Amino acid sequence: MSKFILLFYLIFFALKGNSQTADFTYTSSNGLFCGQASVQFNQISSGSPSGFFWTFGNGTASNLANPQITFTKPGSYTVKMVVIYQQNTVSVVKTITINAVPNLNIGYDRNYICQPGIINFKANTNGNIQSYNWDFGDGSAKVSDSTGSEVHNFLALGSYTVNLFVKDISGCSATAQTVIKVSPVSTTGTATPSSGCIPAAVKLSVNPIIPLNSAVSSYIWDFGDGSSTVSTAVNTINHTFNKVGSYLPTVTINTTEGCTNIYNFNTIAFGIPPTNENAYAIKSTICGSETASFVATGTNANAYYWNFGDGTSIISLDTGVTHKYKTLGTKNVAAVPNFNGCVGNAIVIPINIIGVIASYDYSDNCVDKRTFLLNNTSQGNISSTIWDFGDGSPMANTLNATHTYPLAGAFPTTLKITDNITGCSDVNLQTIYTAAPQLINSDTSICRNSMTTFSLANNYNNPGALYTWYVAGKKIGPIPDSTLITKTTIFGKFNNYVVINNGGQYCADTIQLDHPIQVRGPKLNFTAPAAICLGNTVTVIDSSMPYRPQDPVTLYYWNFGASNLNDTTYQPQPYLYGVAGTYNVQLTATDILGCTDSLVKPVNVSSIPYLFVIPKTDTLCSGMTDTLVVLHSDSITWSPGTYLSCATCDTVITSATTNTTYHITASNQAGCSTTDSIVVKVFPPFTATSFQTNAYVCLNDTIRLHVDPRGKKIVWTPAAGLSNPNGYDPVASPTANTVYKATLTDSVGCFSSTININVTIKSLPTVDAGPNQFYPYNASFTLNPKYSNNVTSYNWTPGNLLNCNTCPDPSGVATKSNTYYIAVTSDSGCVAKDSVRISVECKASYLLMPSAFTPNGDNLNDFFYPLTRGVQSIIRFSIYDRLGNLVFEAKNFPPNEKTFGWNGTVHGAYQPTAVFVYYMEALCESGEKLYKKGSVVLVR
Repeated sequence: MSKFILLFYLIFFALKGNSQTADFTYTSSNGLFCGQASVQFNQISSGSPSGFFWTFGNGTASNLANPQITFTKPGSYTVKMVVIYQQNTVSVVKTITINAVPNLNIGYDRNYICQPGIINFKANTNGNIQSYNWDFGDGSAKVSDSTGSEVHNFLALGSYTVNLFVKDISGCSATAQTVIKVSPVSTTGTATPSSGCIPAAVKLSVNPIIPLNSAVSSYIWDFGDGSSTVSTAVNTINHTFNKVGSYLPTVTINTTEGCTNIYNFNTIAFGIPPTNENAYAIKSTICGSETASFVATGTNANAYYWNFGDGTSIISLDTGVTHKYKTLGTKNVAAVPNFNGCVGNAIVIPINIIGVIASYDYSDNCVDKRTFLLNNTSQGNISSTIWDFGDGSPMANTLNATHTYPLAGAFPTTLKITDNITGCSDVNLQTIYTAAPQLINSDTSICRNSMTTFSLANNYNNPGALYTWYVAGKKIGPIPDSTLITKTTIFGKFNNYVVINNGGQYCADTIQLDHPIQVRGPKLNFTAPAAICLGNTVTVIDSSMPYRPQDPVTLYYWNFGASNLNDTTYQPQPYLYGVAGTYNVQLTATDILGCTDSLVKPVNVSSIPYLFVIPKTDTLCSGMTDTLVVLHSDSITWSPGTYLSCATCDTVITSATTNTTYHITASNQAGCSTTDSIVVKVFPPFTATSFQTNAYVCLNDTIRLHVDPRGKKIVWTPAAGLSNPNGYDPVASPTANTVYKATLTDSVGCFSSTININVTIKSLPTVDAGPNQFYPYNASFTLNPKYSNNVTSYNWTPGNLLNCNTCPDPSGVATKSNTYYIAVTSDSGCVAKDSVRISVECKASYLLMPSAFTPNGDNLNDFFYPLTRGVQSIIRFSIYDRLGNLVFEAKNFPPNEKTFGWNGTVHGAYQPTAVFVYYMEALCESGEKLYKKGSVVLVR
């Protein structure tokens, strides 16, 4: 958590805003903060936070608004909540204390006493305990105290559970219990050997179980033969029994507490070897079908060991025994009398087993399972054979037999054989089963995942039969069940059968169902991602279809496991989970025949890592460093990693030299990630420059100042005479030599630079072109302006109307009125200007009008218009026919322009040859007006 602490000290206190307040409350599940406490935190901050980041002092963090945290150890924890707003973060710190649960166990001076009595108890615990509550489990009243020490008298034998409940001053509690046993001393013991011949050295041992802090004070041994002894701390003793007889030894155990227990050993017995041993067979020769009988005797014998010579033996307390032999021949039987385990001499008895022993095996015909081959496996000289098949059919006398039994039944089949030489005979009986089973199932078509029942009619009565079922596409068994209830889980049309195994003597019987069973229904399948990240939609691709095309699915029913809302379309809409977790996506479909099936696939939705960067955008002065911080819940990676102190830390230092956008990606173990970015704008140093550090301007002129680089904050001094003292390229209007200082600073104040521009005022020339003048038309004139002494060049415009445009006193001819402009340049390059107007005198005689015109379209004399000298404009020009009708009129137009004249038409119609009268009003340049009227002949 050191990284979180560093993070907080670096930024959160620096960014803490006063416009919002952060606060939270906390409660535990039971109101007590004890032991392993689950604490619910609830933020109650002002405004509308956009995020939260908590640290709890126990190595855990959270970005939930109201997290629940379990503290597993007692102690004081510093809980910090950082509330993230759009423009700032605010934090609050509180300390919570998790109190230790008292560590409790019950101490006692002993937990086992062999008789009712007193036990001293003491509560072993830590902390400041406020109360102790005892329950001794013996029905006595519960006891409360404040010391934790109790003395209790248990009044009766028994096992008691003592419970102790304590509570400390903080309200934390603990319970403990122990078991107290009040019971007599218990003992186990052995005596070795427990039988045999005298004198017998016997080791007697006991193992008493006595209370804690108690001890055996004495063992009083009574050997049962009239002798006894006392020992103190010895629980094992040796004793020799010298007399024949049975004995019941005992030991009395006394403890230091005054408890007594008597332990009774099992009976032990010792004797002497029997005498006068005798043993014989009732019949020394018997038929194989008979049971042999033997007798053994011996003085003092009370048991006999028998070995029958065929690998079997027994111990009998009776003098007579019987035995059935399975093979023919002579057997040597041994009998050994014994007295209390003390054996005598063995007696060997020969016995002859003669005649025959009947036996047979059988197997059915796999083609016709009612027909069995009976194979005679009897022993001895077989003179005659009789087969009784148990089905009422005639008996057979062949050595071996082949017999066809009825269709169904259990038939006790008997083989009787006879030896004519010895006259012995024997019988062997075995049950043979036949049947004609039928497999039954009423279903012909069934929905998948439905239950169906297979059963057998007319089945074998053989209780040992096993059944292997091949049904609905599955194999089940072998099992002992002749009826099968199973679920149909596989689509298809199946031929069903069962294989019956009656044992090794029978061929397996395969029973077919007389009709196939169609397993049908919706064939469900869809793809869904096994895992996604929260915020991504689950897109399910449904590829379900009816198993049989003729059984279309009529209803699809989707449930995404997060709500009761369902989608009933074939292809559901993508689903967005709101909370991380594992959800079951379930599709249920029903076809036209009512078959319904479901398919479930789990989807694990993993939470998105929490990521919050501070700041979103930051500035950095070139050559310096900046601290960037990320709040996150999982591992992070910075890209690019250049100019960073660490590419995986939450608090990094950047020394970027150019504008850089850092992308921070947080990724968790589930592969979910989120990305944010921080833009670092780097401000490099710069130098103010200008191409005009020394500039010159003529007096009363302006000059545009220029400085580079652009995009900075700029301040000009002095501000007087500048069009904009805080802008680039201001216009300066100095009245004296001035040094303009430009101070440039970048937008964040990292770097600044200044530059001076010296503006020098140059002297102006003077020129006076003189008064305006009037001349008769075509008269010569000379211009004589007055110049200052510093003029070095002259320029007249328009120069084409003068004899010289660069002379100080040019001359010209007044053919029309005109204004002449003079621009003079001084020896410092400054310019002065003036103008003079030369006007042609305005006289009525200068209103020249033709007496006729020929508007015939030959571009010669096609228009009738005023021709004048010294006239500025024609105010009115009107033409009338001989009847006084106005046929043309133009107003306010320049003279000498035929486009303003009459073309000889009236309303677009050509006029014939005739005399017309005109009237003209003209305005002279001098301002007076001239009037003229006359006539004109239109010639066609």
